[in-house]
Amino acid sequence: MSEPVLKIDHLTMQFGGVVAVDDFSMVVNPGELVALIGPNGAGKTTAFNAVTGVYTPTAGTITLLGHNITGLRPDQITGMGIARTFQNIRLFSSMTVFENVLTAHHLRRTSNLLSATFRLNGAEERQMRKDTEELLRRVDLWDLKDEMATSLPYGKQRLLEIVRALATKPKLLLLDEPAAGMNPQETDELGDFIRRIRDEFDLSIFIIEHHMNLVMRISDRIYVIEFGRQIAEGIPEEIQNNQAVIDAYLGGGDEL
Repeated sequence: MSEPVLKIDHLTMQFGGVVAVDDFSMVVNPGELVALIGPNGAGKTTAFNAVTGVYTPTAGTITLLGHNITGLRPDQITGMGIARTFQNIRLFSSMTVFENVLTAHHLRRTSNLLSATFRLNGAEERQMRKDTEELLRRVDLWDLKDEMATSLPYGKQRLLEIVRALATKPKLLLLDEPAAGMNPQETDELGDFIRRIRDEFDLSIFIIEHHMNLVMRISDRIYVIEFGRQIAEGIPEEIQNNQAVIDAYLGGGDEL
């Protein structure tokens, strides 16, 4: 079997006397789209923050393609091949669609300050602009290249944030509640888009999402946590019929 893209072993995150994530383990295999769900306050975003270096785990290890990334800085983790979007859209409001994506390409630049100062990096800059155009054409956003990012309809802003993450050429894409605030039509389009980029860009995807119809439609496997502890794992059909999951959601006021 291929080496997991992401492996979390016995992750624990404790803040003072509060255990937000408690001995949680999971894997994302190559090409998989794996969801992490649970009631509000279950510890989902805390787990994401540990994977992306926002938090250093109290205990446990996190590996990316066999490399231990536990406790690395967010910029180091991005450089190793993990990209993330956020529940609250974080586009550069004063930039166009093209400039937002181009900025993400700069994370992969090889030129240093000296070469940039003396304009010795022209070839690399031209290549990044070419790559930006190619990416925007592939995801059908090229016609919007000159629009200010925040002038786009909400659903398009969500897609742009995902595309900007793709520009860093990740091995693993983390999506934090990408359907938040979307209407049903936008949510359906988002689901199609996520499956499409997973296949076209040969990605592995790890997603947190409250929209259960979306999760059940696009996920290969689903992990469920409650109060920081895993209570279930399986394919969507298994999760829908798991009594522990049903009880957790009914108790938390969320709809499964």
